[in-house]
Amino acid sequence: MTTKKEPHQVIELTEDDAEAIEQLFKDVWPHATEYPHDWREKRTLSKEEIIDEMRQGYHYFGIKFEGTLAGLYKALITPEGCFGAHQSINPKYWRGGMGGAMYTQFIEFAKKMGCKRNYCNILIGQTASEKLVKKFGFKEVGEPYEQAKGMLVQMYEREVE
Repeated sequence: MTTKKEPHQVIELTEDDAEAIEQLFKDVWPHATEYPHDWREKRTLSKEEIIDEMRQGYHYFGIKFEGTLAGLYKALITPEGCFGAHQSINPKYWRGGMGGAMYTQFIEFAKKMGCKRNYCNILIGQTASEKLVKKFGFKEVGEPYEQAKGMLVQMYEREVE
């Protein structure tokens, strides 16, 4: 496990990282039992699907330790702002500050891209994620909704300063 004192460098990942991204998804999503089974399968993308998303405009950002991809999230610039999704952290790196480092970078990326807001969906009841969005000044938008069958999420947003 990492420590909170250890700095986390969030880097943009490329197509060359697609195999490592695929492996991280295989390490994380089948075990994320708070999500419905179908959603977990959908989130376990293949190398080809990852490359296709990158070519469609998704930006993948990650943190590596000793050459191994330990965590990532992806961002998409939309007419509404900078949308963040698919945050995935290998369980052996939980509580090491990676989530916060990625949110900091997510906010900076939106600013760099000229977006007026960041936004994301958080699974209802996922305490760690709910704490992070609140810590970084995100506010609830609208009512919770079913993003997938049996999966309630809350949208959160924050203005880019």
